[in-house]
Amino acid sequence: MKEKTLFKINQLEEKYCHGCLLKKLNRKQGTRASAHKFCITECSVGLKIRSHGNQLQ
Repeated sequence: MKEKTLFKINQLEEKYCHGCLLKKLNRKQGTRASAHKFCITECSVGLKIRSHGNQLQ
């Protein structure tokens, strides 16, 4: 189960997060922490990754 969940997280991150223009823009305008906060609280892909991560606990 954990392997399947980690695989899903990795797939989402590789497909959508690597090269994300919003992530790059947020890093330029703010800090790395603010970009991360945007990703995990406002981005639909980040929210999906977060929900999968919660399943690992």
